[in-house]
Amino acid sequence: MATPPLPAYLDTAVVVAAVVACYRFAVSPVVRVLARRPAPVMVIATLVLAAPLAFRPPPEPGTVRWLVVFVIVLLTWRGATNDYDVTLPVRPQRRHKLSLLLFAVASSLWPPALLAWLAVYCGRLRGWQHHAMMPLRLLKAYLAWFLVAAVVDRPGSTAGLLLVLGCVSLSHYVKPTWSKARLGPRPWSWAWHNRTHYLMASAYAWGWARFLSAETMSRLLRQARVVDRPVNLLTMAVEGAGLVAFLDRRLLIATLAATALFNLVVALASGILFWENIGTNIALAITVALLPGAACETAFGWPAALIGLVVILLSVADLLWQPWHLGWWDSPFTARVHWQVETASGATQGLYNDFMCPYEREFGRVLGYFLTDEPIVHGHLGIVWDRRLRDLLVQADGDRERLRALKRAYGRTQRDEKRSAEHIAFLSTMFTRLNGGARKSPLPRWLRRLKAPGGQLYRWGDLPAYRGEEPVRRITIRYEERCYRPETSDFVLLADHVVQEIDLLPPTNDQEITSCARSSSTAVPTSESS
Repeated sequence: MATPPLPAYLDTAVVVAAVVACYRFAVSPVVRVLARRPAPVMVIATLVLAAPLAFRPPPEPGTVRWLVVFVIVLLTWRGATNDYDVTLPVRPQRRHKLSLLLFAVASSLWPPALLAWLAVYCGRLRGWQHHAMMPLRLLKAYLAWFLVAAVVDRPGSTAGLLLVLGCVSLSHYVKPTWSKARLGPRPWSWAWHNRTHYLMASAYAWGWARFLSAETMSRLLRQARVVDRPVNLLTMAVEGAGLVAFLDRRLLIATLAATALFNLVVALASGILFWENIGTNIALAITVALLPGAACETAFGWPAALIGLVVILLSVADLLWQPWHLGWWDSPFTARVHWQVETASGATQGLYNDFMCPYEREFGRVLGYFLTDEPIVHGHLGIVWDRRLRDLLVQADGDRERLRALKRAYGRTQRDEKRSAEHIAFLSTMFTRLNGGARKSPLPRWLRRLKAPGGQLYRWGDLPAYRGEEPVRRITIRYEERCYRPETSDFVLLADHVVQEIDLLPPTNDQEITSCARSSSTAVPTSESS
């Protein structure tokens, strides 16, 4: 495709600059403010802010309109079908889900209603979490474009919109590869020295794919370690491709498709499922392919690539939006807190993170370290940020004394009595109410399979999963350490002891339950910083 003359890109550059400025200084601050306001105030503020646009002809985004509707539907599905937090009053949560559905319909017809939709999703329904950040930012960018295009009609409007949306998506991959390049003394140190198959081993120990036998997983790991370096190099290539993706339409489509495939491989290897990113990037790639060339010709070529590069670098520097770093060293050692229950019939079952929805992400990661006095040396799935520590963990090879010494030297105890008390109150209240017949899912039983998937797929363990079939009489919280031994390709259980037992007794009155609910409302983190 021939590159248009340079002056043709000036309008596109102006649109891009105006949109990212509107995103950074108008849309994001307003959404944050509205998310903390009562529903009537939020609706009135949305109408007041958007009222002037009713007197101007709406801008025409073309095929991009269907991309935005798809993303709204995707995220509304998640917000509307997530379980209730039964420790809190259910009626307001039901109203929030209903209002999310209503604002989703309104936003599909009238984009300024996205202000209210974003406020409900991010604030009331705790939607501002890692796996939904990219599609949420894409919606905020579209809203910023709509506001700019409604006020200033420029010839490069559609091309500018496509550039911004592409930058929003691809910056969430460029930032991680930049972080990986900074982990070692050389930009390629991570690609050359990280042992990515340790991530698979840690995910298996954490609770992913435990339907496979340990012998089967050991065979898979022996085969996977051979391709560590090629996979690492390919990972950095896919993540970094966004820097040049706007040179050509076909290159952008290929890059978006590659990121979707990359996220799928990550899910298969580690149980971390970015399904929102996969769906959004596939939809964006289809949108790019369907847009007429005349509408978006200035979105491609070396001047467009330069504009995109500036926007992506500004976002990597946290000056526009703030993608996560996602750069670390994988280690074969994991320490995790596990929850299990004893049912009324005496059966012992695992309490896995999917049952703990709407907090499945928190219960799938590192929640619970505040319950134990053990020093913790790593993050989620055994990740560390010091290559020397990673090497020492590998060299320990499952030796308890050497690992204990490493924990003393590098670890940090996260014991917190206040958080422990809040957590115990949260679990006690939750299961007391479930035992009493409280409804956990907003969906009727015959529609439960239509619930949106979670993002942390650690739903297996040494015990059969608890699914709520019968009441719970005791909750046991255990601290466990496992290590994958690279030399022998086997898994070793190093520690397994009880840190807390909670006996569920009938509450004396409704006031006791209400008191527990209030104290437990901060027991689990519910959202992430924007």
